Amino acid sequence: MELPAKERPASTLGANDATRMGHPDSEVRRELRVAVVGTGAFGGNHLRVYGELVDEGVKLAAAIEPNAARAAEVKTRYGIPVFESVAAALDADLKLDAASVTVPTVFHHEVTSQLLAAGVDCLVEKPIAASLAEADELIALAAKHGRVLQVGHLERFNPAVLAIEPKLTRPMFFEAHRLSVFTPRSLDVDVVLDLMIHDLDIVLTFAGSPVEEVRAVGLPVLSPKVDIANVRVEFESGCVANFTASRVSTERVRKLRFF
Repeated sequence: MELPAKERPASTLGANDATRMGHPDSEVRRELRVAVVGTGAFGGNHLRVYGELVDEGVKLAAAIEPNAARAAEVKTRYGIPVFESVAAALDADLKLDAASVTVPTVFHHEVTSQLLAAGVDCLVEKPIAASLAEADELIALAAKHGRVLQVGHLERFNPAVLAIEPKLTRPMFFEAHRLSVFTPRSLDVDVVLDLMIHDLDIVLTFAGSPVEEVRAVGLPVLSPKVDIANVRVEFESGCVANFTASRVSTERVRKLRFF
């Protein structure tokens, strides 16, 4: 998750960070006004957590949800305005500082582009976008407007991952399995961007070496996208990593071994 502004390097601070975090040069400490775009399963978590951060200076200011029934439920539960589109929320002049983007991946680029261009910092659920080109465009747009663009790779903050990272010396082999039973969620992307991306993120950090070769195979089973995949990555250091991800398994498995 995004670090509090006082713990982030100065180069990543947004334009309003000094004021809202009580910087010595600021006259008034003001609240951090946030919105959640997409109030489904993941969006519901963001709404709940923001709602619990009142004492930390966070104000849940709005939500964006095109589904009328879900929008009504969120409005009643959190007592906030709910808009049908990002454009409508921006027109309302809510003075937003930041937003969580928790819509399906195929809409990440469209939604996040609008927010960044409007001067809103963004926390985007993984994966950052549906394609490399869209990801590059979002990164460039964030730099152009001087905004924070953070991707929610939560597994890198898993206590087990945090505990082992400083103890690694020269990892030479990784074996990762991330298997789930089939659900109708996140079917707009394949299993690599849906599940395997967590282990890819962790192993790339642990290996600490440029990638030399990638071999991969995957198959659609219950959806038009790839539902089960196996990937072998070789690094310049000689390290080798094997990844298996499936969203059509009969059991839930989360396992990462290394030597």
